[in-house]
Amino acid sequence: MTTSTAHTTRPDTREMVVVHNCFRRQFAALPALVRRVPSGDTDRAAVVVTYFEELATALHHHHTSEDDLLWPKLLDRAPTDAALVLRMEEQHERIAELLSRAQSQGARFTTAAVDGEPLAKTLTALSAALDEHLGEEEQRILPMAEQFMTLAEWQEMGDRGRASIPQDRLLVFLGFILHGATPGERRMFLSEMPFAARLAWSVLGRRAFRKDYRRIYGTEPAAF
Repeated sequence: MTTSTAHTTRPDTREMVVVHNCFRRQFAALPALVRRVPSGDTDRAAVVVTYFEELATALHHHHTSEDDLLWPKLLDRAPTDAALVLRMEEQHERIAELLSRAQSQGARFTTAAVDGEPLAKTLTALSAALDEHLGEEEQRILPMAEQFMTLAEWQEMGDRGRASIPQDRLLVFLGFILHGATPGERRMFLSEMPFAARLAWSVLGRRAFRKDYRRIYGTEPAAF
């Protein structure tokens, strides 16, 4: 069976890697964004913390869909890898703890925009924990998903993830996913979208993404 034929009958997990890379980039950038907030600039602090909250919510939904729809199936169908799946669940719990701590620190930071270092350090630890988890998931879990899950089950996970994003933020999120992806990854990701969604990205999404990127990072995004 060729690779292309396999991907028509079994899950194609490449899209998840592209989404993972977006999480990696954005969470890795957060500590520097916090440290660059001028002392006392509560407006700027609110922009950075609000973006972190948006990322935290997206990551929470991403992990919840795995907790509900991925781990139980793998535990049932790949029992020899139960220890690995349980380790993935433990990593989710660790990441959730760091997210909760950062959210509490972020709420305090927005009130006066001073002493952002505790928040920046927590975000650094969060990024490291996320890197470790995503790397192991891509190396060990995604091949299992391709082997033991059906295409419909995998698509259900993707549908839940998209449904968790507010409608008015879908195109902006798409921009952050595509930004930093390779040309081949962008072609692959866009090819899986309906024509209407690709048109909306071309007509409205690029502009909305660039505006949001400037608001958060203070610079123009690299062209793509």
